[in-house]
Amino acid sequence: MTISGNLFVKELVRTPKLGPEDHLSFVAGVNVIVGAPNTGKTKWLQMLDYVLGNDGVPEDVFGEDIAGKYEAITAHLCVAGEELTVERRWKELGSRGKVFVNGEPWIMKDFLHDLLRRLGIPVLHYPQGNPLGQRTWPELGWRSLYRHMYRRQNMWGDIADRQFESEQHACVLQFTGLAERLFSDTFGQLVAKQRKITELQASKDQYMAVLTDVAIDLLTAEELGVGVTPKSIEAARQRTQSEIAVLGEKREQLLVELSNTVSQQSQPTQPSNSLDNLMEHLASLQVRQDEVLRNEKQARERLNEMTTYRTTIEAELGRLERAQKAGALLADLKVTHCPACDNPVATLSQNDPRSCYLCKRPIDSSSHGTGRIERLMFEIEQLKASLAEADDMIGVLRQEVEKAVAAQTVDRQEIARLRAMLRPIRSAAAAVLPPEIGVIDMQIGQHQERLAQIDRLRTSLDRRDNLSRQIDGIQHEVAALEEEVAGQTGSLDFEKASDQLADGMNCYLNGIHRKLPTSWTQREVRVRISEKKFQLLVGDRRWHSQLGGTLSLFFLIAYHFGLMNLFGVEGCHFPGFLVIDLPAELEDGSLVADKENFVLEPFIDLFAQKQFAGCQMIAAGGAFENLVGAHRIQFGKIWK
Repeated sequence: MTISGNLFVKELVRTPKLGPEDHLSFVAGVNVIVGAPNTGKTKWLQMLDYVLGNDGVPEDVFGEDIAGKYEAITAHLCVAGEELTVERRWKELGSRGKVFVNGEPWIMKDFLHDLLRRLGIPVLHYPQGNPLGQRTWPELGWRSLYRHMYRRQNMWGDIADRQFESEQHACVLQFTGLAERLFSDTFGQLVAKQRKITELQASKDQYMAVLTDVAIDLLTAEELGVGVTPKSIEAARQRTQSEIAVLGEKREQLLVELSNTVSQQSQPTQPSNSLDNLMEHLASLQVRQDEVLRNEKQARERLNEMTTYRTTIEAELGRLERAQKAGALLADLKVTHCPACDNPVATLSQNDPRSCYLCKRPIDSSSHGTGRIERLMFEIEQLKASLAEADDMIGVLRQEVEKAVAAQTVDRQEIARLRAMLRPIRSAAAAVLPPEIGVIDMQIGQHQERLAQIDRLRTSLDRRDNLSRQIDGIQHEVAALEEEVAGQTGSLDFEKASDQLADGMNCYLNGIHRKLPTSWTQREVRVRISEKKFQLLVGDRRWHSQLGGTLSLFFLIAYHFGLMNLFGVEGCHFPGFLVIDLPAELEDGSLVADKENFVLEPFIDLFAQKQFAGCQMIAAGGAFENLVGAHRIQFGKIWK
């Protein structure tokens, strides 16, 4: 367990387009910005909100007049003991959406993540609504938490402005140190696995409903029953096979009867063995024709490859022969001028033929030029030999192709002759066949197609088994994750966290009650923090329905006081920083000016304790007369 670092603002500087900069200096502890209405107190706090990550446009955050007059706001911060200079520049081209940290530009999201890291607050994702829903878990970032640290002047109706209950719940869990174990990565994996199981089960149910609709046409009502099962499919398969067998037996019986009738009426004019020979010869010719076709295809493919190979050799031979001719033409060309000084080279008659006419070094006659020429001639001869071999191979392959084509022609002629001889015999056989044979053949074909569909239905049913295996496998993983999550969350003490926050709030209310017994007239505050919700009660009733304007003011400030009490507590993640912008009057019309000192004095007493020495509160109000122990910043000019 760790203790989070603290945050406080040392100075705010806003830079106008013209004129000197405006400065506000703060100290650790309670700081009060004092002034009449329209002196600019709220604008400074809104600009502080902007520099601490508000991603709205400046004109919306602190108004068009201020956004037009100024071009930058700079905050000198102390974050966990380290000083940072954070700046927002909305007039500089391309910089409006960036944050400058110590002069370096940062993307807003990266800056906020880095701020949380420096404060020791983990970045988490939390569920909104049903954890198993399709919605992606949003991030619990700095801006969500800052809503509980910054009380806007016009937002005194809830513990955090513009936040859903699920987000408020997650923020309180983060401050009390429970969120990192409750919303752990393991829990996220568990929820993802459970969501996958739900999706697979729905897919399985939908698949089986479609499969049942299809099976109605293939299975009898008795076989189908209330749903498709492997047994019902097997029963339908056996029934169809039996029907095919019965039709086959009936067909064979008709053929036997026909054969007996024909044999009694006449003697065969064509010996049966001769007919069998014709049929066998026809079948063998068809098989041989297929084989010849394959051989022709292979021969043509080899012929194409060899033709391509010959073209490549011929091109290479042409390049070498051109190089040979070019060498012979260029061999007698000599250097006439020195490449270094450009002076003419001495004539050949003045040179020793046994040395180079240019560099004057001896020439090795045994290797001067002859080796390269011999290698070139050798390569040319090799390529000519390869070209001749390729020509021979191409000739052989062309002969094979021609032979295959000729064989196909002969076989086609012979097949046509045999089919012509068999045509009268087949016509006579068809004439004497009874029509029942054709009907039976059609019925057998229909049953065979039905049998194939039943087999496909059985294969489709295997997909259900595959889905079931996937579900079972994920359920085993879920069981292991649930055990791990139970180990993480089993030690979560929700009651202790509830008591810590409730004690802080009641401590504040006790303090103002001692100073003014008529200030808090209600029962004690109770806090209920659980795995799924967060409640603040006054007695046994929700605070919204119990409190009016003044009491709501005391209650909400007590909530901030309770959060501040979490600073320094091991495992908690509150950075010890508050910004309170007190309203001029409450919803019930009562003024706040006479209560300003009264509501801040408990914070002054709290910050006087050693463990809260690095904490800071910035409050804006209209008076704060004679408030002892606070750093006072007085505003006098009223802006119109």
